[in-house]
Amino acid sequence: MNKGLIALGLVLVLAACQQEVPAPKRNSRVAEPSGLAATMREMTADMEELKAKAQAGTLSLADVESLRAAHEPIKTAEPTKPEEIKESFPSFAEAYLSNLDALTDALRQQGNREAQIEAFNTVIATCESCHQQHCPGPLDRIRGIKVQE
Repeated sequence: MNKGLIALGLVLVLAACQQEVPAPKRNSRVAEPSGLAATMREMTADMEELKAKAQAGTLSLADVESLRAAHEPIKTAEPTKPEEIKESFPSFAEAYLSNLDALTDALRQQGNREAQIEAFNTVIATCESCHQQHCPGPLDRIRGIKVQE
């Protein structure tokens, strides 16, 4: 009889272990980020990764060209609060992309490390300028991406 209880206990334990554990419920109060917020989070992560290469003077054309294409949605992505976007935002978005193009040009001209850093920091300065007007929350993080010479 003891063997039967042990066997039954093992069967129950194995059955319990094989059941799927339900996924935790998402907090319905936490909204998905808007298209613009998601794009900017990607942009920030990308630029943080490039910082080390800018510091070392090893940025490549491929690095920046892939960012240019990936960051293009900044112009059209839906903001979290469209009513808070000022008329200046499209100009900042264009300036950001233009400064990425200038960084690409600096790399094509095989600029030295200082030229790469200057062009990289100009891109970051565009982010900083825009966020001073539109969404100041991430300013400290943005400032931390600049390369200190």
